[in-house]
Amino acid sequence: NEYKSYLSWMPQVFVKLRAPLEGWGLVELQGSVECPDSVTLRGAHIGDLHVDKSGTPQLVIGHHILTGKIQKLDKPLGVMKKTGDRYWTIGAVIREKFIFKTRPKPIIEKKK
Repeated sequence: NEYKSYLSWMPQVFVKLRAPLEGWGLVELQGSVECPDSVTLRGAHIGDLHVDKSGTPQLVIGHHILTGKIQKLDKPLGVMKKTGDRYWTIGAVIREKFIFKTRPKPIIEKKK
């Protein structure tokens, strides 16, 4: 299935955004985020997402920075939470995604 292969090629992560963005977003990365087998990424702080004044998103992971773009979703996604045996509530609606396709660049400190 073409859709399944696309999802495995571009890992997606849901993120809760703080001011000034507010709401929820979807981060799409080309490649993968790797960690030791003894460490789980579930609920872990992976990096910091910033949007500059021109609207360009930047993702800082460790000593690397990725520059991406913001794209509106064709169809909004609902963030749902199970509240009972057969009941779900919609907690948020995701309307845009942050796409990072380029290779990360190292952050190098300039000597004074």
